Amino acid sequence: MVPIFCLIACLIAIAASITDIWRFKVYNALTFPAMGLGILYHAMAPEGKGAVYAISGLALGLGLLLIPYMFGIVGAGDAKFVAAVGTWLGTQPLWPSLVVGALVSGIYAIVILLTRGGVRRAWLNLQLTLMSFVTLGRSGVIAIQNETVQQAAQTAERRNRLIPFSAMIGIGVFYSTITYGQ
Repeated sequence: MVPIFCLIACLIAIAASITDIWRFKVYNALTFPAMGLGILYHAMAPEGKGAVYAISGLALGLGLLLIPYMFGIVGAGDAKFVAAVGTWLGTQPLWPSLVVGALVSGIYAIVILLTRGGVRRAWLNLQLTLMSFVTLGRSGVIAIQNETVQQAAQTAERRNRLIPFSAMIGIGVFYSTITYGQ
């Protein structure tokens, strides 16, 4: 039987996936209560694994997505969503959630490139991103992207190329729940 905290993580993933696909946004009204309740659950419930378990999952989720957020690769809602799921799942199941989510995102990106064109533009963007990382290494300063995900989602042309990352991570959450929840 799947533990209740894994089922709650799946419900959070469903809610985040719906809003991410629909609006390219994961709302604070979902993520912050999910974080707090995850910590509270693991600290207080008899089947909880302790507050340290939840807080370490939160820290891992937020820590892993902080740099991609700073480079404009993912939105703030994506980072907060992963942190929220981390409070429920903990660190060990969070890793495969992220790996599976990243793989699904990569497949989704390839499909977008092949079906909607833009291979050349993607190559140029990759070069610019690599140049940003080189610049970061030399100067120690992170050049934050000017355009946010929400700004890009406002135009139809840019919206067609965005990846609903939280929805992709949601697939990973379901994978982790099946794998670790037994």
